[in-house]
Amino acid sequence: MLTKLISRTGVSTLLLVLALGVLGALALLPLRGPAPAAADAAAREFSAERARPVIEKIAAEPRPIGSATGDAARDHLVAKFRELGLEPEVQRATSASDEPGQTAVVGSAENIRATLPGTDGTGRVLLVAHYDSVFTGPGATDDGMGVAALLEVARALKEGPATRNTVEFLLTDGEEIGSLGARVYTESKDAADPRHTVVLNLEARGTHGRVVMFESGAHTGGFVPALAGRPPFATSVSDEIYTLLPNDTDFTVFQDAGYTGMNFAVVGGSAHYDMELDDLAHQRPETLQDMGATVLAATRQLAGQDLAVAGAGDLTWFTLYGLLVRYPTWLGTALAGVTVLGTAGVLWWARRRDAIRGRGVALAAATLPVPLLASAAVGFLGWELLVLIRPHYAGFLFGDPYRPGPAVAGLVVLTAVICLSWLVWMRRGRDATTIAAAVLCWSAALTVLTAAFLPGAGYLFLWPTVFGAAGLACAVRLEDGSAWLPWALAAGAVPAVALFTPLLAVLFPTAGLAFSGAVLVFVALMLLPALPGLRLPVRRTVPVALVTGALLGCLLVGTGGALDGVDERHPAQADLVYVHDADTGEDTWYGGAGSDNDWVGRHVRGERTDVTEEVPGLAQPGGYRKGPAKGGTTPVPVVRVEEGRQSGGVREVRVRLSAEGPTATGLSLYAAPGATQLLDVTVNGQRLSGGTNRPSVQRWTWGCHLVAPSDGPFEVVLRLRGTRKLPLRVLAYAADAPADAFVAPRPKDLAWAPSGFGHSVGMRGVDV
Repeated sequence: MLTKLISRTGVSTLLLVLALGVLGALALLPLRGPAPAAADAAAREFSAERARPVIEKIAAEPRPIGSATGDAARDHLVAKFRELGLEPEVQRATSASDEPGQTAVVGSAENIRATLPGTDGTGRVLLVAHYDSVFTGPGATDDGMGVAALLEVARALKEGPATRNTVEFLLTDGEEIGSLGARVYTESKDAADPRHTVVLNLEARGTHGRVVMFESGAHTGGFVPALAGRPPFATSVSDEIYTLLPNDTDFTVFQDAGYTGMNFAVVGGSAHYDMELDDLAHQRPETLQDMGATVLAATRQLAGQDLAVAGAGDLTWFTLYGLLVRYPTWLGTALAGVTVLGTAGVLWWARRRDAIRGRGVALAAATLPVPLLASAAVGFLGWELLVLIRPHYAGFLFGDPYRPGPAVAGLVVLTAVICLSWLVWMRRGRDATTIAAAVLCWSAALTVLTAAFLPGAGYLFLWPTVFGAAGLACAVRLEDGSAWLPWALAAGAVPAVALFTPLLAVLFPTAGLAFSGAVLVFVALMLLPALPGLRLPVRRTVPVALVTGALLGCLLVGTGGALDGVDERHPAQADLVYVHDADTGEDTWYGGAGSDNDWVGRHVRGERTDVTEEVPGLAQPGGYRKGPAKGGTTPVPVVRVEEGRQSGGVREVRVRLSAEGPTATGLSLYAAPGATQLLDVTVNGQRLSGGTNRPSVQRWTWGCHLVAPSDGPFEVVLRLRGTRKLPLRVLAYAADAPADAFVAPRPKDLAWAPSGFGHSVGMRGVDV
């Protein structure tokens, strides 16, 4: 059958498919990380082996803000800066995160600052990484890697001549809960001038893979070209996407304060993210080398150039075969306009020469959303199938399991089958040139839409439209049986494959299998320009090939799920919380999204329900299962209330909050405003908005997390309007659940989930 398929397909089509495949494979080569440089590498070079001992020292266990391990990490990092001949200072202050619609955060952060003075500069390069971690993991990559890279960059810069611009190194505290350290810095009187500072923030949302420059500030023309010497994976598409998401990092705080710059991260291996497996064993030396060498090269370039970037324009940028391509955004918009006009001219000319049929083009264009929507549906259904095969997949924070490769390959195959099926449908009564014109119409429309609303993503459709229009113009002049006709009709696929392939390789781990439907739409958009150039085999062979492809795709998806089992190296994730109610004396286990396994099931039972009424801190989509607990001890909140002054119908209540018993990692204060209006709240001198900041919760609609008190209890002042009492509930947290309360030791193939780790909570209610 294969011989028959080849003989009837045509050599030109086979060569076209082969050429596009090679083009895509070559586009993936730059996504391979560099080999780590040895400890004896040249002094001015970045060496992962020299940087790695910092991770070994600070990432042996979790180091959240305010913890003893966090303090030890701070002291070690201060000593490392001194070893480099720098004069670090510890910046201590209380700050708050009080964003609309989010639970507020107040705490005392301790940043580490060190400066390498410039000779005669126009500004400052500010390198930022955070040295705290989450409670659930040692944070070897998030952000131990960034901290180690920053210190090694400082050492390498010290080995060279003095830079023109000042380079400042900032290790922030409390990024994981409200970016408190970044807020302390930007609110301080001696912060760098935002008008003459470029921030390079080092982050992680996974544990391996190439470094991605995924977010930038304003005036990109002034600093993005600094990546050209050693480009990471960078695309202005990610910048456009990130602005639509609710995620934030320290860089968000800097942007809000008027700074600009670039945000770097790794996104591969997010199954290990913010959990106990974000350890040294899963931190890849090649990823550390990539991060450090990239940031060092960019820092050297920026430290030697004019940093008056405020007047610089914005760019469209992307990496292509290891090179950084960039041009002004206004030029991309202008090219989009010219290209669309040129495309319209080509379509008019093709119609005048009877090379295309208007009704055929309209019908094909009208049906083209079908393969796009079907691809999205395949991604959604594929994830649902995988969760049926592997229920523990639902516990992964980003829906990205440990070994997604076979499933991703299967979903891509199924998307290709969908696109080919659309082509077979359209070829009934329509020629290839007409279908190429329909695809070109959509490409031109997307070029206009992205240029107008998402200019950073416009290049993805601009260049396929340019090539597609040129190819269609050539196809109109070619004979129907010409060997060059498939190449001309598929011309738009050349830039599409080159541009989309590396983007897709990054989007799949970023979105995860749970949101693969969105990524598969991009896969279909990449494949569609190539379809008109495919000469299909004989009619009887086509259905067999499509069915075979569909079966192969399903087999890959199912096999990927079946083989991705649970073991000590690839544990399932559990969400189990021990809660002690100090008012009733009742102890309860609560199990969240990761509670559908036998061990957790021995602690909780029944269906998941909303439990925010009883435990305001447990607000998770889908709710929690619960069961009785015994034998454990938790921190217990201590609440002391005193009435303050009253004036004009407004009364003031002062509350002192602390905890007794086991060491508390933090407190939470929740209020249930109703007939009594909560005007505002002041915590340790930080004033917070009142009203509602938890709109999705039924009763406890205002909340605040209190971490790392600077000295003694938290001093809280509530201003209220109304005569009725205001219900408050205070929660105190410990990093671990009491070991003697478990019905059995936690299995080795089970890890605590990032979103709901095995911690304990003591709570107490009071009316004020």
